[in-house]
Amino acid sequence: MKKTDRQEPQRQSRTAPRAINMGPLPTYLGYQIRQAQAAVFRDLLSLTADLKVTPGEYGLLAMIDANPGISQIDLAAVHKVDKSTLSLAVTRLVKRGLIRRARSPKDDRAYGLFLRSRGREILRLLYERVESQERAMDAELDPGQRELMLDLLQRITRAFDR
Repeated sequence: MKKTDRQEPQRQSRTAPRAINMGPLPTYLGYQIRQAQAAVFRDLLSLTADLKVTPGEYGLLAMIDANPGISQIDLAAVHKVDKSTLSLAVTRLVKRGLIRRARSPKDDRAYGLFLRSRGREILRLLYERVESQERAMDAELDPGQRELMLDLLQRITRAFDR
């Protein structure tokens, strides 16, 4: 291929993006909740990149820490995900040495999940970073708005969990 036949790589524009009409999207709660969630996850991913833990894995580690011996079935129910989906995430955490599976003393067919010392250390670092992120969000809110927002979001969740 001749040099003149090659396509020129597309260059990013250095100008500000043009205004795009979003239609009714900005007035929808679902859209704004999703935008906020995406922003929080992007920030959390950047805060935890060196630890190689996803926001979902952080949630699992936190739940296992708060509920030593919790079963995968109970975790799946709390997170409202398919057991096989959760199983993949749990297997990744086991392989990385962050958690361990152990037979339940109550039911030898069931396994409980426990943090390993490495998982506990990673979770401590994650808690510090998440707390920092929470403080950044709180800085954008007036006194009392955090509690109000938590209440409103929980109500919205309950509206669809019936």
